[in-house]
This record gives sequence, structure tokens and C-alpha cells, in this order.
Amino acid sequence: MVQSLRTNGAWADASKQLPAGATSWVDSRVKAGASATYRVIAVNVDGESQPSATATGIRPATDPAVGSNDVLTVDADVASYLTAPAFTDGVAGSVAQSSSGGVRTLSAGDLQIALPTFLSGPGSRAVGSGGQSFVVRQNDHECNLNGTLNVAEIAYSADLQVATMSATYSGTCPEGNSLYGEIRIKSTQKYAALAIDTPRVDLGRIELNTAPRTVRVTLTNVGTKDLVVGIRPLPADPTWTRQEDFACQQLARGASCAVVVTFTPDYPNDPLTSLQIDDNTARTQHRVRLSASVYTVPGAPDKVAVDATYSGVDLSWSPGFWGNAAPVGFVVERSVNGIETRFTVPADQTHWTEAWNGDSFATYRVSAVNEFFEGQPSDRVSLARAREQVTALVRRPNEPVVLGSLAVPKATQIVPVENAPTDATEVTGAPNGIDIAYVLGDNLWVRQQGADRLVRSGAGIAHPAWSPDGTRIAFNVVGSDSSACVDILTLSDSSVVRVGCNLDHPIWHPDNHSLIVQDGSLAGAPLTRVEAAGQGARIATLEGSEGATRAVLSPTGNVLAYAPAGTRGLVAFLPPDGGTATVADLGFVEGQTIEDLEWDTVGRQLAVLTRSGDRDIIQSFDAGDFLGGGGLSFSAPVYNTTTERIVDLTWQGHNVVIADVPAVNGPDVSIPFDTSAVNGDGTQCILDGEFLGSCTSPFTATGLASGQHTLRISPSIVGGYFATATRTFTVQ
Repeated sequence: MVQSLRTNGAWADASKQLPAGATSWVDSRVKAGASATYRVIAVNVDGESQPSATATGIRPATDPAVGSNDVLTVDADVASYLTAPAFTDGVAGSVAQSSSGGVRTLSAGDLQIALPTFLSGPGSRAVGSGGQSFVVRQNDHECNLNGTLNVAEIAYSADLQVATMSATYSGTCPEGNSLYGEIRIKSTQKYAALAIDTPRVDLGRIELNTAPRTVRVTLTNVGTKDLVVGIRPLPADPTWTRQEDFACQQLARGASCAVVVTFTPDYPNDPLTSLQIDDNTARTQHRVRLSASVYTVPGAPDKVAVDATYSGVDLSWSPGFWGNAAPVGFVVERSVNGIETRFTVPADQTHWTEAWNGDSFATYRVSAVNEFFEGQPSDRVSLARAREQVTALVRRPNEPVVLGSLAVPKATQIVPVENAPTDATEVTGAPNGIDIAYVLGDNLWVRQQGADRLVRSGAGIAHPAWSPDGTRIAFNVVGSDSSACVDILTLSDSSVVRVGCNLDHPIWHPDNHSLIVQDGSLAGAPLTRVEAAGQGARIATLEGSEGATRAVLSPTGNVLAYAPAGTRGLVAFLPPDGGTATVADLGFVEGQTIEDLEWDTVGRQLAVLTRSGDRDIIQSFDAGDFLGGGGLSFSAPVYNTTTERIVDLTWQGHNVVIADVPAVNGPDVSIPFDTSAVNGDGTQCILDGEFLGSCTSPFTATGLASGQHTLRISPSIVGGYFATATRTFTVQ
């Protein structure tokens, strides 16, 4: 029920017949220029509600004139979008209207505007977060405008339709871009609208120093008002120049003019500028986005490096300058005996590998390719046969563990090993620096000359260690009482002897007749030396070795390295017969765990595998310098990865293999050794620290004094590579 206020101050029912769903009513009794005050009361079968607050309406002295301007416009500032714009500029006539649920929808062409069903009259009002809803739609795009609706005139017919309307709107959409526009419904008021045929001009990719390009931007007055236009000078940029055109200063209704801009591609970049246009539309300023991409031949990749492993090639590089064209990839060119072969590599990959056995001399070079050109190739890099590598078991996410190799001193990728086993848990190298043994499940395998052979099965096989003469492998098994036991397998006849139980992590002593083990039968589980034989007797307990974990003996046999239990970032060094440990605090692994230790082929560099979260790093430092009183000298990481987990590793290097020597000898000795793994590069012999020069197998000496002696045999220096094999023996 609606009540109006009489002149005597009393309320009178204006209508008692409004249906329950009615939310509006036209009072045709109010005369032109007069006003009236109203309130609303809800009525149901039980009575009336309290009246609403009062509202006063004023009827204009004269109704707005009905005209012929019937149009919706949207001005989207298309040039402001970084990508394809959601809205486009548009002018559409013949406005239709419909109302539902308090919303009036105006439609013309591909434009729709949803606003409140009734507006109280002319004036400026906030829409969006500051007022009533105002939604602009164009095709599949929608903008809940947050801004202002300025109504110049509005009138409704008796059937509650808009009889005439003149308004402008402006504001921002949720994504941040602005919209302006005009609303005319049967209005006499004119409107201003400017159409730009190409508000976003992209010249695309242009080759450097080619002919200039000309852009014509056409401006058209698509409104009913004359337009006053001012075109600002372009920002200072010699690549873009604009011709003066006075025809654009005044644009009558329907008139057009052209703005001519010239682009000169004189340096490689992605030039972007805006043509600024001042005018008397509601937006007051328009822009034209001008862009291009000047491309050039990509530069040659740099830092091209190639290294070999036993199984393949580790080639890496850094991208050079791509130009402004989209990167496509790289071309790796291999040259072997005058034969060139090309391989393609994706643009996001800066490393490449292939199988290679080292039998031929190969060179490589790399060139970058963009979508237009292949650039200049890098300088050629040559590849030499690998004499050492780190062999690792590697797990990638959601993949099985695989056997791979890493180039030293620095690898950029895991080089695959042909027909490699999967899901192995441990790996160790043979004394020749080529063959390996690995644990797969409860099985011990050896790979010799590329062939895999199962040599032993048993519960809990772990921690294999190859004897210095290459004939036996010591390893852990689980005993009948679930304790850790050490067995020794003789490879020639597959016979096995048990050294003992409560022993863990066997390491071969350079005498080839004894093992260093972690002895769980003693307090503190120190390292002890035991005979490498069935029920091997304990020879000695290594003083100061309590709590030693991950112990490894240097190739020269003169120092043990281990990680003290319960510590982080500490590595201890101990003489092989025990004593006082020298501790290195590896500050770079603070907060990380030490997962493995490995000596290089000489026993000077100690490799440390550390883990922190998803990052595995194989870092090496000069243990010889440190033990000699120097500081910690870290090399570049051998490998640094966040995409792979290093399960286990061993450092291999081609080496001579010294045959077994009896535990006790007379004063005259003859000691055979095998140089086949070092390709006959020659060897040097050192006895008890005395350099004896070149030698061949067998090494012979006469008249040796009683006591312990140490024979060291090293291959001749080749390309900076060093290796050494050591044998201790006793003369009585």
C-alpha cells in the first residue's frame, strides 16, 4: 500500500490495489513542476506493517523532449591492454530494453548495459562498490563497472519504460581496464564518439636494417558531435616518426583523416610507443599502441665445454644473444674423421649427450637457431678419452634408479650408460678403474667389459668392496641372528668364506690380506682391522675411530676419511692404524647431511655427497693440502642437482692392478701387475717412497730388509690425469 502526504499533513492512500509482487507505481496526479511525498506499507491477512521511510519526488516542469538519437557506445581504450583486449570500441543503435528483478537491460548490437530499473532523475551517481550495480556486456565479456553514471535527462512512460534518456558512464573493470560510454534513448542530445581503425598496430618481426615501414591510422567521427582533435608528438625515439596532418584537427560528423607514422628498424629490440590523441569525447584522450620486433641473427653460444665419460659425451654451453626472434633451439654439430653430423636440441636445453667409446677423435660446435635464422657456430671443442669418472646410481622423480656416469672434474648432466641396470642400491669400482660391482635386491652383480654377471645371492647383501688385486669382493650379509656379517667372494670359483659377524662396511687394506670394518662387538663400534679370511682374526683396533661412519681409505692407503656419528658437516681423517683424528669443518655443508665420501684416483681430492631438501651436491676438496696444514680448498662442485637423487657413487679411474703378494716374503720379490686398463701409457714404480723410474711387470727387487714395505705403481702422466695403486707386504 502506498500513501501520499496531503497538504493538511494527513496521509492518504494513493492506491490500495497494488499486487503483492509490485515494486513500482506511477502517480499521474502530480502536476508538472509539483512535488509529492510518499511512504509504503506492506499488508497481509493479519494486518499492516510499519510504514517505510518517506521519499519525495519532483516532477520536472517540462518533460524531456523525445528525439532520434538512439544508441549505446563503449570506449574500451583498446591500446592499454598488454594482450588481446576483452572489450572493443563500439557504437550500436536501435536500443531495446527489458526489465526483471529490479534491473533494466538496454541492448543494441553486441552491447548490453544492465542498470537499475528506475533512476530518480538527472544527476551524477556512483556505481559499483560505491553505489548500485552497473554491468556492461559485449559478446562473451562482462564488466561490473566501478565508477560513475552521469544522467543528463531521464523520463519514463506510463508503462514504466524509458521514454527518453541521455547519460554517460565511466569507470574501471575488476581486471583494472577502464570503460567509457554514452547512452542515448530517443534523445535530442548529441554524442561524441571516435573510431580508430587500428588502435593496436603490431608490425611484427622485422629484420634489422631493412626498409622503413609506414603505418596509416585512420580516425573517424562516428558520433553526432563535431570532434576537436589534437595529436601529441611521439615520445623521443628515432625509430618512430610521425607526419603532420592538419586534416585531423577538426572532424565533422562522419569525417575521417589519416595519421601516418614511419618505423625505421635500425637496432635490434622490441620498440613500443603510443600515439596520444586528445579529443572532446567522454574519455577525452585516446591512444594507438605501436609495436614491432626487430630481429637479427642469433649470436654464437659461449662457454661451450665438452667432457667424456667412459660411456658418452657431456656437452654443455650457455646461450648467446637470441635476437628479437623467438628461440627455436640449438644445433650440435659433431665432426669425426671429416664427417659432419647435426643434432637438434630444444631452446630450453643447454646440454647434450650421446654414446661414445673414445675410439675416434671428435670435435663439436654449437649454434643457436631462432625462428628465422641459424646463428654463427661456436668455436670447435675437442673431446679426449675419459680416464676417470664418477659412477653414480641416480633416481629421477617417478623413475627407477639408473646407473649413470659423471664427467670429472665438473659434470653438467648424468651421461647414460648403455644397457644399465635399474633399481640398484649400491655401486663400487674395481681396482682397474673400469669394472664395477653393484647390489640389486639381494643379489650381487659385476659388470666387466660391459657384460653383467650375477655372482652371489643372499639376504641383505650390501656394501660391496673389491679387493686391490681384483680377484675377490667383500660384502655384508644378514646373519642367522639378524646381525651384520662380512663374507668374501672369490670371483674365479664363486667360493665364499665368512670373515665374521657384528662387522659392517668392509674396506680392503692395501696389503690385500686384511679388511678394515666397523666392529659392532666392541663398545663404540670402532674400526678394526681383521684378516680377510674365514673366521678372520682381529689384527688391531684403530684407536680414535669410535663413531666413524661412511669410512673410506685413500688409494695410497695412508689415511682414512669418515663422518663422525651425530655430526653435520664434519669429516675426520685418521691414520690407517689409528691415532688422533684431524677434523675438517666443512662450513659449506652446514645444515646438510653427508650422504657419502669418496676418494679420487690419487687420494688427494675427497668427494663429499651432501643433501639438503631436494638438492644433492657432490663437492670435492683438497684433503692433501688440508692435512698438510693448509686451509680447505674447495673445487667447483662435481655435480649439483635439484632434479635427481644421488643414491650411491664411486670415483673410478683407469689404473694398474697389482697382483696378490704373499703375506710374508723373503728378501727377493717378484710382483706382477696389469697395465691393460691404462692403455700401455707406461708406469712409474716407487718402493718405500724411493722413486725407481719406469718399470714393467713384474716388479722385482732383491735383498730387501725385514719389515713392512710399500710398493706404489702409477701410470705415466697423460693429460693431467693421475692414478696410483699401492701394495704393502712383509719381508722376513
